Amino acid sequence: MDEFLVKLQNIKSGILSRQRLLFILDIVAIFSILYSLFLILNMEYFIRKTTFFIPFPVNFIPPALALFIGAGIAFILHKKDSKINVYLLIEKKFSDLKEKLRTAYDNREESNIILDSLKGDVSGALDKVSSAQILKSGKLMSRLVITVIFLAATVTIAQNPDIYKIPDKTIEDTINTVTGNGENGGNQSLEMTGNPEDFDKAGVDGGGNIKGKPQIATIEGKNVDLTIFPGYEQGFELKDVSQTQNQFIKSAAFPVDILGSNVSDGGYSILMKKTETEKQLINKFAVERSKI
Repeated sequence: MDEFLVKLQNIKSGILSRQRLLFILDIVAIFSILYSLFLILNMEYFIRKTTFFIPFPVNFIPPALALFIGAGIAFILHKKDSKINVYLLIEKKFSDLKEKLRTAYDNREESNIILDSLKGDVSGALDKVSSAQILKSGKLMSRLVITVIFLAATVTIAQNPDIYKIPDKTIEDTINTVTGNGENGGNQSLEMTGNPEDFDKAGVDGGGNIKGKPQIATIEGKNVDLTIFPGYEQGFELKDVSQTQNQFIKSAAFPVDILGSNVSDGGYSILMKKTETEKQLINKFAVERSKI
């Protein structure tokens, strides 16, 4: 094997090793972020509320799920790492090897004076090439620092769940408020103390029908008693009414005669015995007198 091929293989192995390290760091960083979110959002509470049978401890699910998702995302991010053309990366970084490296590699099994000279030049140029120059150490170190910070934050949250995670009670209250299934939730505008179908309780505890305890409504600043008294069919009977009902008296045939002439009850019977002509004269007299 030509000497330049050995050097090229070592450089390629170093680059791939750094890429694998970046892949692992990405898994750990994404895992730390997701697991921290699962802890803060109290994912175990929602898992316990499910109806599925779980044959292992519930607290095992959040980290396992975070690790699985983190590995999947990292795999997608590094999917093309194995397809990276190392030769193009080297030529891009070192302009004096442009096209020479690929020409020497493509003709690695050929041997003549010109190719041997080219391979010797490439081998000498590769002495100053390293994997750290292709994938800079600064990028690797920055990724490492970020991962350590995320991991430290996750450990802190995991050791102090009572401080950082959302309490079960808060989650339940929020769900009840949103769904309206809470103790005070929903549009409850009427308090019923009995079943609507139980009419035997009417008037005793206010439940059942409209003949329960009086209800007071405020209309334009005034309290109005909405009590409906019991009755029979379409009519109703008032109970405990203190006012005396007015008795209506049938009006006389000539009310003006009575009001204008001040005739007594006995005189009224005499008036009714008079003729129509006399009645009209008396009526006319009463009208004229009422104008005075």
